[in-house]
Amino acid sequence: MSKHVYILRERKENGELHLFAANKTDENECRSQQKSICGQMDIEENSRTIFACQPEDRARTQCAKVGRKMCVNCVSHLYMDSI
Repeated sequence: MSKHVYILRERKENGELHLFAANKTDENECRSQQKSICGQMDIEENSRTIFACQPEDRARTQCAKVGRKMCVNCVSHLYMDSI
């Protein structure tokens, strides 16, 4: 089972949605990176969590439902082929 998961957060001031890479801990919690995948949002900014600890396939589905306010650079990461 992969320990790589994703967190989606919404900036309160403008509604932008950014994706954060995270790792599951042994305690089954998520530890997020400080910056979003695109680097344009900090985890500590005034925001709310849309979803947390979602594996790649579920994160793709949830982001597709969100629509236009989703950061294109963040979501494109979910569709890149692994090298």
